Amino acid sequence: MVMAERSVALKLQDHTSSRRFARHVLSVSVDVVRMVPPTSEVVPGLTMEISEAGFSAMLSQTFEVGDVVEASFRLPNLGRIKVDAVVRGKNLFRYGFEFVSLSAETRQQISNTCESLPEYKGDRY
Repeated sequence: MVMAERSVALKLQDHTSSRRFARHVLSVSVDVVRMVPPTSEVVPGLTMEISEAGFSAMLSQTFEVGDVVEASFRLPNLGRIKVDAVVRGKNLFRYGFEFVSLSAETRQQISNTCESLPEYKGDRY
């Protein structure tokens, strides 16, 4: 293995092993709303992956790390859910969100969904 490839592989391995939950492929439409007035505009996007701790999505507008949002998306075989989340990372128009204050029911629905989806093998955000 070339030195640069090995370095990238080790960084990915270190980052992946530090996650609390495995990420899973989920590509569905998502609507995101900033929770800070006066901007209550719905921003459409597409989820990329989900875990029991959060999700990532490509969005059509800019958000900042720390922004609190409400996201609505469809879980396969369960229907639409609404969750509160905070932006934890961003790379161009791809954002990583952490769930906040999930109900026990919603947490279980997300956990069950993750178990039924293939594991995400991509890079960070």
